[in-house]
Amino acid sequence: MYLMTCQPSNKSRRAFTLIELLVVIAIIAILAAILFPVFAQAREKARQIACLSNTKQMAQAVAMFAQDHDEFLPKASFNDVIDGPTGMTSNTGWDGAIYPYLKNVAVFGCASDTVGRTYTGTSNTTPPTGRNPLTGLVVPTSYRFNSSNQLGAFNPTNLSMLDRPADAILITESTPGVAVSNPNGDNYNQLSTWEGDNRGFVCNAPGNVFTNNAAFDRHSPVPGRNSNTWTKTTPENLPGSNQGISNYVFADGHAKAMAWGATWQRLGPDVQTQDGSKMVTPTMWRQLFSGSAGAAFYADRCGYRAP
Repeated sequence: MYLMTCQPSNKSRRAFTLIELLVVIAIIAILAAILFPVFAQAREKARQIACLSNTKQMAQAVAMFAQDHDEFLPKASFNDVIDGPTGMTSNTGWDGAIYPYLKNVAVFGCASDTVGRTYTGTSNTTPPTGRNPLTGLVVPTSYRFNSSNQLGAFNPTNLSMLDRPADAILITESTPGVAVSNPNGDNYNQLSTWEGDNRGFVCNAPGNVFTNNAAFDRHSPVPGRNSNTWTKTTPENLPGSNQGISNYVFADGHAKAMAWGATWQRLGPDVQTQDGSKMVTPTMWRQLFSGSAGAAFYADRCGYRAP
């Protein structure tokens, strides 16, 4: 019987050379450069879908509000008298008006809103007294209410006044949602094409010092866009206007993601603002250019005319 013994091998193990290691590292770096932007886009797409879910909930709340108030839409903010069509009182904004249908303030926030500004709801303390549904709650301000189709600041819009409510933007994702002039206010998270002070603007007229407050590229940033300084906001002078994606709520109670340029599509023939200052094109941002309000409403800061 023979015993077999293992003999140590005379061959030494071959190690990676420096060049091979560098090649592997280079391949990993190339893959990372390719995949990281894909992962970032996937994460942003997930956030965009989550924020779209929020806007859909707000759209349903708006529809229920209108159903309960003879087809009157909520106003951007409520003045210091009891609002006839809705019964709402001051210190209540559009978010407070629809909150009873939501029961969750988190809906007013979007994960892609890197500013993350909030305010604390307060109750009206002057007659006629009335409790703001958001009193004491910390409310995110990732969205603004488009009051362009209101007949002035304090007159609500009825759905019957809109020829195309399915094409009327009511709520949009936005840059910080509280007015510079009233940083703790709860009823100035709005914008419009006609606003006469610094509560918020859909776009800037040439020479205007205020900035656009619509976060039109929140989910697909346009290169070079700076929300604090950039004033080129209408399709004919906005680089990449069909790249910037944001979520919008419409007056008929639906919500969807759209490119900024698509929101400026023509909805009818050009009309003259009632103050006679401009010929303008009806778009998703505004259909009503006349009414019983002041000159600020009759005007149109955007002055947009579609090609």
